[in-house]
Amino acid sequence: MDLNSLQFSQLQKEHIPLVNQFYKQVYKKGLANKSEQVFVLKTTQILCAARLKEVQGSLLLTGVACLEEHRKQGLASLLITHLLTTQQQNIYCFPYPHLQVFYEKLGFTLYDPEQLPERLGSQYQNYNNRKHLLCMVHKH
Repeated sequence: MDLNSLQFSQLQKEHIPLVNQFYKQVYKKGLANKSEQVFVLKTTQILCAARLKEVQGSLLLTGVACLEEHRKQGLASLLITHLLTTQQQNIYCFPYPHLQVFYEKLGFTLYDPEQLPERLGSQYQNYNNRKHLLCMVHKH
């Protein structure tokens, strides 16, 4: 794949249905809503997507997904690295343990969930009750 053909963009609210079609195809767990910042890496189609969800003034990175045939090519890293440059505040994420090294390479560090802002902490507890997740932060 020619990296020069990749386009990074933050979707406008009217284009959210496009990323939701992508999520139905590859992610099957959630859909973007118009209150979230949605970022994509694309050529003629969306190859990778991620969302920033505001929770009580904090940002939560969620919905990171790539088309299966484009995984393990560094696209998610490119997308996350680029979206991090667009933000001026700490960004939290709750990844599966096997993704710890992936997020550490992008500058995230483990974070004590007890120190999370109240609503974000509640969200983490709800997620963590269903499956074991890490709590990480990228500090600005």
